[in-house]
Order: sequence, then C-alpha cells, then structure tokens
Amino acid sequence: MMASYPRFVVGPAASGRASCKSCKAKIDKDALRVGTITMGEFEMTAWRHLECQRKPKWMTDINELGGFLALTADAKAKVEAWFSAAPAKKRSATELEADASLNPKKMKVNDMKKVLQEHGADAGGSKQDMQEKLSEVKGRAAAEAHYQAKTIAQLKAVLESNGQLKGGTKPALVDRCVDGKLFGRLPRCPKCGGGVLRVVYQSKVGHGGKGKFSCPGYYDDDHFVRCNYTANEAERGQWAD
Repeated sequence: MMASYPRFVVGPAASGRASCKSCKAKIDKDALRVGTITMGEFEMTAWRHLECQRKPKWMTDINELGGFLALTADAKAKVEAWFSAAPAKKRSATELEADASLNPKKMKVNDMKKVLQEHGADAGGSKQDMQEKLSEVKGRAAAEAHYQAKTIAQLKAVLESNGQLKGGTKPALVDRCVDGKLFGRLPRCPKCGGGVLRVVYQSKVGHGGKGKFSCPGYYDDDHFVRCNYTANEAERGQWAD
C-alpha cells in the first residue's frame, strides 16, 4: 500500500541539533516535537516545536500522529492538550469580558479545570497552580481587550515605542502587545546586538513569560546578518503603553 503525504509524527527530540522550521530556534534534546513528512525524491521530515506546529485541519484522530502511542503519560497529556485546543481566533468582547472577570480564588476545582482546558492549558497541578494559571488567563483577556480596540497604526506605534517588531497581521500585532504588557518587552540579542529576540513558550498558559529565546538575525542595510544565539532566559524590559 502506498503511503499518503504529508504524514505527521510526534516524539521527544533525539538530540539538540535540529532547528524548528517555524521559529528557527534549536529544539532541545527530549523536548516534544512534531515532524511533517513529505515526499520529493525521497522522504524528508521538517521538525517543529509542539507549540509551533498547527494541528492539520483534516486530522480528527490523535492516533494519526505517528509515535503518539509510544509517548510517556506526561508527554501524551501535553500532546492531547495541543490536539484538542481550538484554533486561534479573534475572541469577542463578551468572551474577553468573561475571562477578565474571573475570580480564581472563589472558583471550584472542576470549574478551574474546565476553563483551563478551554484555553488549551494544562489543567493539572495543585489548586494554587491552577489559580496562578487562571490569573494569567484573566490578565491576558484584559490586555487583549485593550489592544483589540486599537487600530493597526496605533498597535504599530506601541510596538515601535518598545523597540519591538511591527510586521504582521492585526492578530499578530495584538498578540505581541499582549505578551509585552504581561511579561515585558523582548530585548535585543546580547550576542549580535542587532536582532530582537523571539520566544517560544512550552505552554499557552502558565509559562510566566519564560521560554526558549533565540535571535532571528537582522538586516544591516541590504545584507542579512545571521545569528545563532539561544537562551532559556532573557532580561525583559518594562513595557511602555
């Protein structure tokens, strides 16, 4: 029987040598990654961080991910959360208002788990862990509502005043502003001094602004300067709104 393409596989990175095809940062050894297998003259696999890979729209069964059954229980839970998460979309003012009005300290455990699962977040951990994650959900909703009300020109002005990248669609600009307001502006690369660091989080909620930082490089006149800087932490500056 002939194999159909593309196919997808999931599993821990065997080494720290491969780079994510989306964010360009190295994929740490043992970090969960998703491989997209395509066929040219021979089979080729493009690897991405689990967080950087969008779930294929046609995929309705998690077992269609090669390697899923061989994962540990903890890894399976992370992949299941990724698989069941709803596609990112602009949330309505009513949805944002509901999240912004959450009171984690007064919520029952089952209600907290339900809200976290709706946001594609890990619903495990202690009650305090869940309250902290929901506080982030609450803060993110308030910030998102604030920035969604701005025009593209206004969003770009905010990003420019903070020395951040200004390209992309309005949802991308809003996400960048929300991230900056919650966790601080991303600094310039301490190695090359030209590129603004980018960050990949291991989860949608509960990361506290900490993740895998890397430099995408920068343009010096018409010449692109590459940089291979990566780090697990970065000193983020105060956000100016």
